[in-house]
Amino acid sequence: MNQQVKVIGANGQVSLGKEFAGKMVLIDQVDEGTWIIKSGEFIPDSEKWIYQDNNLSKLEKAIDWADKNEPIDNFDRIAKRITKK
Repeated sequence: MNQQVKVIGANGQVSLGKEFAGKMVLIDQVDEGTWIIKSGEFIPDSEKWIYQDNNLSKLEKAIDWADKNEPIDNFDRIAKRITKK
């Protein structure tokens, strides 16, 4: 374990070092003046549905099906139906 003493700047920021530049971190305040900082990858709120229930396996199955099946070109049939109306 590597302990360091850092000073919080006037703007409220603490530098963790260049090796962490651009990385996402989770900051958990466990008590007044005590934080746990964890680096990692985090899922945006708008994408959380993918990992709920069995949505991910459904998406993987659909992508696998699409890889194995050619798209059907039904443009002409749809265009005829539209022009008849």
